[in-house]
Amino acid sequence: MELDELKKSWNALDKHLQKSPVTDAGQLAELITTYRTRASKSLKSISNLQRASIATGVVVALLLMSIIAFAGLQEVENPQVRIKVLVFTAFIAITIIGGLWWDIKVYQWIKNIHVDEMPVVEVSRRITTFKRWMKHEVVAICIWAVLFNGLYYWLMNFYNAPALLQALIIMLFIVCDTLIIYLLYKKVLYKHLNNINKNIEELKDICTE
Repeated sequence: MELDELKKSWNALDKHLQKSPVTDAGQLAELITTYRTRASKSLKSISNLQRASIATGVVVALLLMSIIAFAGLQEVENPQVRIKVLVFTAFIAITIIGGLWWDIKVYQWIKNIHVDEMPVVEVSRRITTFKRWMKHEVVAICIWAVLFNGLYYWLMNFYNAPALLQALIIMLFIVCDTLIIYLLYKKVLYKHLNNINKNIEELKDICTE
């Protein structure tokens, strides 16, 4: 009796194993679709971030041009104040031009990554390039933050304030810059990048492209 039950169990297992390749093939296709969809979704989120950055740059550029056109800097009697405002305005203008150029370049790069159409290896290569660009961007943003804070410090004459107040202002600059850069890149941008990498690595393991 036990032998018959064992034989039935073995036959059932054998039938299951014979059917498993078909099931695995279906699951494989479903996994590939899932990983590609997740990667595409994260890429779209990054693309939206870049689009928002470009739009912000355009708005700030228009505001800056309006201020220059209507502020009447020539009417500022104090030459030191006029020089400070001109230097700060030039810094912001250069920042906007460079930032827009960079954001458009990155946006076009992201838009040209088609996870559903490209081989996984090519997608991985492009994402690796994008991650390298983002590392350079973080370094550039940190340097820009230091320069911006220094100019603002100079523009507002904080160097004439008491030493304790100057220390507090510098500390506030450092804390604010660190929080903004950390939240923007670590918690937003790199969150999507890590998700893309995870899905791409999974695709590498199951695809034979």
